Amino acid sequence: MSTSAYSHYRAAFVEALAQSLGVPASEIDAQVKPADPAHGDLSFPTFPLAKAQKKAPPAIAAGLAQNLKVPGLEIVAAGPYVNARFSLLPFTAEVIDAARAQGTRYGGGDSGAGKTVVMDYSSPNIAKPIAFHHIRSTVIGHAVANLHRALGYRVEGINYLGDWGKQFGLVAVGFQEYGDPAKRQDMAHLVKVYVQANQRAEKEPAFDERARDFFRRMEANDAEALALWKEFRETSIRDFLRIYARLGIRFEHIEGESFYQDKMEPVIAEISRTVGVKQSEGALIVDLPYEENEPPVLLKKNDGSTLYATRDLAAAIDRHERFHFDKSLYVVATDQSLHFRQLFRVLKAMGRDFVERMVHVNFGRVHGMSTRQGNVVLLTDVLDEARSRALALVKNNIEEGKIQTDDPEALAEQIGLGAIFFGDLKNRRATDYTFDWDEILNFTGHTGAYLQYAHARACNILRKGGGAPTTYDASRLTLPEEQAVLRAIARLPVVVQEAADQQEPSYVARWLLDLAAEFSRYYTLGNQDRAKRVLLEGDEPLKQARLALTDATRAALAAGLTLLGIATPENM
Repeated sequence: MSTSAYSHYRAAFVEALAQSLGVPASEIDAQVKPADPAHGDLSFPTFPLAKAQKKAPPAIAAGLAQNLKVPGLEIVAAGPYVNARFSLLPFTAEVIDAARAQGTRYGGGDSGAGKTVVMDYSSPNIAKPIAFHHIRSTVIGHAVANLHRALGYRVEGINYLGDWGKQFGLVAVGFQEYGDPAKRQDMAHLVKVYVQANQRAEKEPAFDERARDFFRRMEANDAEALALWKEFRETSIRDFLRIYARLGIRFEHIEGESFYQDKMEPVIAEISRTVGVKQSEGALIVDLPYEENEPPVLLKKNDGSTLYATRDLAAAIDRHERFHFDKSLYVVATDQSLHFRQLFRVLKAMGRDFVERMVHVNFGRVHGMSTRQGNVVLLTDVLDEARSRALALVKNNIEEGKIQTDDPEALAEQIGLGAIFFGDLKNRRATDYTFDWDEILNFTGHTGAYLQYAHARACNILRKGGGAPTTYDASRLTLPEEQAVLRAIARLPVVVQEAADQQEPSYVARWLLDLAAEFSRYYTLGNQDRAKRVLLEGDEPLKQARLALTDATRAALAAGLTLLGIATPENM
């Protein structure tokens, strides 16, 4: 995939500045920023040059601007800044043609070609439901994976299930006490059994010890215990896959902590050789210097059973050996920051250099979604509620003539899921946010529904205009509002690269809002001035040019929404 128009002209501007100043382009690349739209598209400040050149910044800027000649750019000085504006042509045609030709692939690139990223995300526990609190890891991880795929990376997405540990012992002994043999493959029944068992274990140490003993049997490869574990695990995975299919999310691998059952002893032996281990109150810990009040890294409990940290160390080593990754990303809540700091510290102490390519992609909490009793809020319940609320809005808008659709139920599902996804992804991932039904389903706010409506509006304009034109005259698109839409479209490839580099899908979400707002401003111009209508009568070449811009907008909106995992309805 070729370099985007925006990146091409920016690189040419940087190179021209570097040659004029006699320095490497890398020295000034970070200093070239987007300009105030009133002054251009790119801007370079000359303040840092004043001391060396013994000139005032405005004088330096004037000299540079006079000498720089870059095809496709109009370069001028504005006080201490050297500003560059993309020429109407060929920039306008390049952006429109790229968006229309690439469709939902628009914004992608090849910076990840030949590279592999391993993604660890979602990660529910077996014999427990996927709760709403899993939504952040799931949708953020899915979006980050999509961003890397768009840039040419080979993505190895891993749903790393919590399928090993005492919690399964609770399910097993709970089933012995409360289970119905006829419902062994009923996920809802297993959840009910787990809740009862967990409540009892908190009150009865003897029952809790039975659960621990069952887990010890699993680690000792007891055939009966493992058979029951396998059956319950498969029941859980079937239910998980049903939910992921509804969300439109897939994983390259569904693995679990159990995958490393026979790989932990070699890792413990390696840690013993390289870092050192010691006993602490009967438990085996990594012999590291710890800060005051910092809990140690436990490899084995005093009863000999392994822990999450042990399995994560084995998983990190195994994933590098299997995939030879260029990046390994863990999309896990900020609450687990200490765990990952310690995990990376142990790997570094072991001499495992690949740890430098491992990143904890942390995220904040969701507030405002809880029950009065403090029970877990199931993700399926939230999805059903979103669809139900969206359906009520769809039907109301149909009655008022604001929406046209042949399938209100399907549209409500798309809007409901889009609301959940975008309600999360528009926020910086490291921050907390408050879930609010009225806010996320608002058709005129900063919501998924607003963006889906913008996409559907563009599709409707194209239908009314006779379809997307095969040819058009880009030189006719001279209105400031048309150029504002164009420049918003042009930025997506840059935004995708930045979002992938920072593992920050909110960059794409914010870009989508910007493009939708610019397109709305442009489209509504025709309400005040008939000459500015997209579907202009009496000037067919101008109408075709505006339809081409509308088609490019549609394609760009679809590309951005698809990256975030959000559906793109054509009728709303």
